[in-house]
Amino acid sequence: MNGGKQVNDPRKDRVNEKEILALAAAANGALPKNILIPPGDDMALVQLTSSQVLVAVDQVVAGRHFTVNTPLDLVARKAVARNVSDVAAMVGIPVATLASVTLPHSLGAQGARQLLESVRKYAAEFGCPLIGGDTSVHHDHAGPLTLSVTILASPRTDGIVVTRHGAKIGDRLIVSGPLGGSFADDGLGHHLTFTPRVAQAHELADKLNQGLHAMIDISDGLGLDTARIIDASTKHSGVAMQARLSGADIPCNRGNLLRHALSDGEDHELLAAIDAQAEVPSGWTAIGIIIQRQTEDQRSVLVQIADSLEDATNLGWLH
Repeated sequence: MNGGKQVNDPRKDRVNEKEILALAAAANGALPKNILIPPGDDMALVQLTSSQVLVAVDQVVAGRHFTVNTPLDLVARKAVARNVSDVAAMVGIPVATLASVTLPHSLGAQGARQLLESVRKYAAEFGCPLIGGDTSVHHDHAGPLTLSVTILASPRTDGIVVTRHGAKIGDRLIVSGPLGGSFADDGLGHHLTFTPRVAQAHELADKLNQGLHAMIDISDGLGLDTARIIDASTKHSGVAMQARLSGADIPCNRGNLLRHALSDGEDHELLAAIDAQAEVPSGWTAIGIIIQRQTEDQRSVLVQIADSLEDATNLGWLH
């Protein structure tokens, strides 16, 4: 007996797995025909255009990838868009997404439903409808909001899949847009509102075909992500490589210095290595070349700034 006092059941203000599946299933009628078994079963069944599937997962965590005051709609958008940007880097075609969220006690059911509805909305907008997911609530009251999105994508029908390990000596390095300053002082900014460069990636592949050797999405800073292409290509080819970037040619977002472009991260533009004889397409900027590295030189990325060469190998944001 509770002596006449009303006892609040905390479970009433939580979103469970049944609700997230119901939320996804509410849009079943609008799902594309390649979703053969929609949300509601233990798994969804997706018809792919080939026998291969590209898979990636990315998560965003409050206090690390966004501030606790960030609107939930933008949190959802970022979580989905980051995955779609990975698809763009490999010139894939987005197919479907799944979302898993660990909720803080403070969010409540209304906020959780808003978050999940936004995930569904943006997944549909980016062409990869939400087909399932899972929810949990932190046991620790201080636990942060964590949203994880898994994306499925199909390779192009022409079989082109661009990796980060295909760069060659003599390749030109190009970027799809300006860099730096993705985080505003209030925690908002470009990192929450960027548009994944899927269309630009496919246009580049259409134009260059086999002349597109390697690509990566710039999520951790130009310095660090350039080094990832160089290191992966060196390992794959057995030929030691080094990127030589021109600081004067690197496009920076308005009001940002070169160091921000090299190290801020979360730009989600694309960095590509293309054949030395290939024409740089409209909308892309050539920022450097790939040369053979001397055995004793362990630096993967050097940037020409005025009269000096600066090491940018480790410039970036590790998250």
